[in-house]
Amino acid sequence: MSALARLVSDHATVAGSLPASVVTRDGRQAALGVVSALGLPGGREENWRYANLRPLDELRFVPQLTNNAAAIEQARSLLPEPLAGFDRFVFMDGLFAAPLSADTGSARGVSIDTRAPLDAAFGQYSTDARFGALAVAFAPEALSITASANATRDIEILFVAAREGTESASYPAVTIHAGEHARLRIVERHLGAAESATFSNAAIDLRIGPAAQVDHVRVQQLGAGAVHFDTLRAEIGADAGYTLDTVALGARSARTTLHARLAGRGARIGYAHSVALTEAQVNDTYAVIEHAAPGTETTQDYRGIAAGRSSVAFNGHIVMRPGAAGSASRQSLRSLLAGPGAGADVRPQLEIYTDDVKASHGATSGKLDEHMLFYLLSRGIERRVGQSLLKWAFLTGLVARIGIPALRTQIERAFAQRFTGEDAAVAQELV
Repeated sequence: MSALARLVSDHATVAGSLPASVVTRDGRQAALGVVSALGLPGGREENWRYANLRPLDELRFVPQLTNNAAAIEQARSLLPEPLAGFDRFVFMDGLFAAPLSADTGSARGVSIDTRAPLDAAFGQYSTDARFGALAVAFAPEALSITASANATRDIEILFVAAREGTESASYPAVTIHAGEHARLRIVERHLGAAESATFSNAAIDLRIGPAAQVDHVRVQQLGAGAVHFDTLRAEIGADAGYTLDTVALGARSARTTLHARLAGRGARIGYAHSVALTEAQVNDTYAVIEHAAPGTETTQDYRGIAAGRSSVAFNGHIVMRPGAAGSASRQSLRSLLAGPGAGADVRPQLEIYTDDVKASHGATSGKLDEHMLFYLLSRGIERRVGQSLLKWAFLTGLVARIGIPALRTQIERAFAQRFTGEDAAVAQELV
């Protein structure tokens, strides 16, 4: 049975048990119809050619519908230290874990609902958002964060995946609406046991109102055998700002599809993406940022390290619409090959439909600097340590952007552990 046929069969099996309060039956069928009509992506499609899609042939698409006390305790064992001042909300295999979470409801002008309606039109943004439509078809729950005008709140969302992908799937789904002049800091983490082979498919939707500011950090640390797809779309209003810092370390196969639309005059986005892979991991990102209003601004930075036989890819696609006069974009995309079988592809892509814009881009791929490594060795530094230091120097500028000190330290230690191969206690000496 093909992956698409299995997907349709799995949906038929579970459709009657999926809550209509999250997505109506008609909405789920419409989303499934999008996927069925377009088919699952394939390697011949330009925007998917660098993703590892082979694991789809092995997976089940049925979501978990219940969790028990043992599952909650398993999630507890995988949680990092809480971030001071942040309200934490935990999901286990896509289902809300109330014993591990703050109270839902409304506080400080921000309401939290864990079974809120999910936008059934999510997957219709583009053919590249098929996995967003898949989440609409299957998600049993959706987290809604709604900030009223002038509200301020710090929120941490943790999605813990434990079920093997051959058993079931998880569908993390989040909608974030920030009202005028609201200020939100959102930390979104995807976690799993070190060697787990889970399948998760996340859908994140943001609407950022006029003069609002959303600072969003995404950290993916799933198990070494995991498969993770995520679709993020953001619409940014006039004079609003969206800062997105993404860190990826885990998963056998990971793919991010991002579509951000600068919809209001003076809207801006700052996007930084850091990846460090080893063994045979594959991490692919397709990021479309659309300038649809005057005076909008994009900065985009990517740093990807591929060691072992791993592969990193990033396609940064900037679109300047006719109404985007006075807008500006800057792209800096760099990859580092740190293994004889490693691969990398970084591609800036520009579509410009008006003359009154500024757009700069740069893309490089290279190996560790042998001259710099020789310098470190000549100072008595071991080769392994020297290589780790050079890798860390490659990423440190982007990690330093993360404005939450405790989270930044956790990320630094995770990168150091990846570079050195040592346990966390030893690796933290690097940072």
